[in-house]
Amino acid sequence: MTKKYIFIVFLSFLFSIGCKSLLTVTEGEFTPSVSLNELVTPETDLKSKIGKGSLEDKFTREAEALIKAKEADLSSYYENYLDSLKVKLKDSGSVKIKGYEGFLVNILSSEIKDDTIYLANIVAETESKGTPISFQYNALKNENFYFEIECLKNNALSELLYGGIDVEFIEGAEVRYQYFDLKKKDKIKGSFKVLEDNPVVLNVTKSGFSKGAIKVKVKKTLGSNLIVEKVTDSLKKTQMVIKEVADTLYHLVDEKQYTLAPQLDITNGHQLTMPLLVEDLDNLLGWGFWIGLNETDVENYAKLLEELPEEPLKIFAHSELVKSGLSLRLPQTQNENLIINFRNFSKDKLSLNSTGTYSFFSVDSLSKDIKGELRITNLSKLYDYMITVKTVGVNIVKSKVEQEETTYTINEYINISVVE
Repeated sequence: MTKKYIFIVFLSFLFSIGCKSLLTVTEGEFTPSVSLNELVTPETDLKSKIGKGSLEDKFTREAEALIKAKEADLSSYYENYLDSLKVKLKDSGSVKIKGYEGFLVNILSSEIKDDTIYLANIVAETESKGTPISFQYNALKNENFYFEIECLKNNALSELLYGGIDVEFIEGAEVRYQYFDLKKKDKIKGSFKVLEDNPVVLNVTKSGFSKGAIKVKVKKTLGSNLIVEKVTDSLKKTQMVIKEVADTLYHLVDEKQYTLAPQLDITNGHQLTMPLLVEDLDNLLGWGFWIGLNETDVENYAKLLEELPEEPLKIFAHSELVKSGLSLRLPQTQNENLIINFRNFSKDKLSLNSTGTYSFFSVDSLSKDIKGELRITNLSKLYDYMITVKTVGVNIVKSKVEQEETTYTINEYINISVVE
């Protein structure tokens, strides 16, 4: 008894919040002459007992789920509503109901005894050079086919030389309808009754070397005057939302120059030892360095900087991080008097295009700020060298931005229309 009472509560509430929404004036081909807001809907004794807000939404969802699951049990409940529906169909020619109320169509169809469906409502592009495009539909004896075909596009020169588009309907092996030379903006309508249980094929042929476009509507009646069409549309909603975005940033962490004295100069050092540090960068992705061994390297690097939109070492780091396959070659020289040793203290992965004087490393999750130690030794007894060291770091910076977001709510309806 309790389950039955809850069942009645859910259904009663659904109609207490307005059965006017169940049927609205349909849009498109059929325009009702009378609004359906006057339909007589089932009355319940719970209209004043159920509150608003979230409770109302909850009951609405549960009632909709109940409708989907208990179609057979609702036929008697909708008896008065169906009577009004039949009256309005006869008077205005068209009504629209919600998709989850499809069981109403089954009840209505069994009472009216007739049914009609749309087979096609499409825009299609033709082939060229006389190659037809075909559409096939299943058909039974005594079914009535109705069609409307409009030529939307056809090249003017092609139309002049080769004519318009040819259309034919074939039932089995018999041609039931033909139309030749359908020109741009022309529209044809027609119908025929199926003679036997046969497939019906629509052939569309376009001569010449250009393609055309047509709009095709095909429907058939199953010995009835009722059309049932499922329609899916979407409701667009645009609003501003706060989103978290992640930007990949490239930083020139350090840039220093050193002079290495020759071996015979006992007053100045001929060996450089320096740690490579990348610190104060959260969410580190990678790091790298470039070593210029003389003034020529520095001059060539400066020329690259003038030609490129960004620091060359940053561009090299980007190409290695994203593995673009277009790695930038940085200036480098070979000098037998200079010995370069780099001790890598990290577990970071060396990139493929790294060399002895410039390298990039992808960061391991356990990587520390101290990446390694760079040691450069001048073996020359006569010459000094100016050494330039640049270090780059790459990290992710997260921030919140306000963006415009568009969402779509999908709604399904059923149009019930009477064929004129």
